[in-house]
Amino acid sequence: MTLPPPNIGVTMLIVDLARMLRRQFEAALADVETGLTVGEARTLFYVWRMPGNRQAVLADAMYVEPMTLVGYLDSLEKSGLIRRQPDPSDKRAKLVQLTEDADPLLERISVALEGVRARALEGVMGDDRKVLETLLQNMKDSLLLLSPNGKGK
Repeated sequence: MTLPPPNIGVTMLIVDLARMLRRQFEAALADVETGLTVGEARTLFYVWRMPGNRQAVLADAMYVEPMTLVGYLDSLEKSGLIRRQPDPSDKRAKLVQLTEDADPLLERISVALEGVRARALEGVMGDDRKVLETLLQNMKDSLLLLSPNGKGK
């Protein structure tokens, strides 16, 4: 073959890192015993971060299809962890809120996330952590700008 060896560069490094972080998160969730799937835990976390938003807004923020999110929300609602209410400005749309029953699970999810983050950043010291976050956010923002709808999908 006449092609030069591939340069994995930052793109493949981040793809690999994302998969590794997901595996670590799955293992950490099992350790804290939430009883939730990774998708459900992630959905609960996003509802916590973005309370009172429409389902479509949550799906966009999570980069999942609306029907995928509906499955997670159905399960979380059945477990009494969230409730959906009609949006006063559009009765067809649903607003998603946490219930108090979600609090203990959110604490466990936070413990799992913090543990994964701490292990992943063990070798990154001081100001380098802030620089890393800034650079990754800049990359994300750049990709969002490339999207026709500004959502990176």
